[in-house]
Amino acid sequence: MMRPVQEICFFVSCGVFLLHGCGRHPLEVDISDIEETVHVERFDRELFEMKMDTADHAIGYFYERYGDFFDIFNTHIIHIGPGSGKRYPSFLSMFINDPANREVYEYTGRVFSDMEEINRCLTNGFRHYLYHYPDSTLPRVVGYVSRFNQGLFTVGHFIGVGLDQYLGSDCHYYDLMGIPRYLSKNKIPEKIPVDVLYAWATQIYPYNDSVDNLLTRIIHQGMLHHFVDAMFPQLEDSLKMGFTGEQLTWCRKNEAQMWTHLVEKKLLFSTDPLVIRKLLEDAPYTYYFTGESPGRAAVWLGRQIVREFVRRNPDLPLGVLMSRRDYQEILRESRYDP
Repeated sequence: MMRPVQEICFFVSCGVFLLHGCGRHPLEVDISDIEETVHVERFDRELFEMKMDTADHAIGYFYERYGDFFDIFNTHIIHIGPGSGKRYPSFLSMFINDPANREVYEYTGRVFSDMEEINRCLTNGFRHYLYHYPDSTLPRVVGYVSRFNQGLFTVGHFIGVGLDQYLGSDCHYYDLMGIPRYLSKNKIPEKIPVDVLYAWATQIYPYNDSVDNLLTRIIHQGMLHHFVDAMFPQLEDSLKMGFTGEQLTWCRKNEAQMWTHLVEKKLLFSTDPLVIRKLLEDAPYTYYFTGESPGRAAVWLGRQIVREFVRRNPDLPLGVLMSRRDYQEILRESRYDP
């Protein structure tokens, strides 16, 4: 039995999260002449409302309209195999008509009955993208429901968004699945625009360094977060980083101590995958710091390094910065000294 949907309050414009302070944000640019728009295409509705007596026609339509997205959705997200398989229509029918899947789809549909504000924020972010990359083609953002299999993926010029991964931090499904609070707190509709632009950044600027140590990783992560900053210069850091206000305050107060610890413990140049994961991946707290620290606190340090580098190189185009792979040189040029 499905629980009633709690009242969802997502009537917040991008402007609600404006940073407070004096002066103009250094990444703020004039996008008033850019008219392109972006919206979440509701593939979830098209799929679950499909009539199976027209399945062959619909499958052809999905391939024509969604191309590589539809292929990846079938093979890697819901794992029913390629649409060319003989048994594919029956597998798809089972997925669509599974009672649990339909329950999640219907719940998701109520949470996202109106995506106007999300689309407005996406448009705002991608207009900033076109400002910095005027010759670029905008990707298509496609919403789907996979019964919590996958939150985001990119393929070609598609960004897939698992809407059922953004149902609200107090969604009962997340409790039933045992998802810890440090993860569920970011499963909110407001995170979709930020996560979409971050995912796009990871596609166009994948990590690439033969050294592969903690330092190169945190600076690359810092660059990706700086990219998101440039797309949403007026959004609160808490939303962009996925930290609470208290966690951000902790990071600011303990910035020097965190950096000193990494240096003194000789962790910066560690190539140990376990060390890197403990410092960069989501967790209740960052293993090498205190229990009050947020998980991924080292990523915040990487963002600070990149911010300091940009402060010293204010005229460097975003695309030039993002294309750099000499991560240790970025640290040197930043003169980072918290």
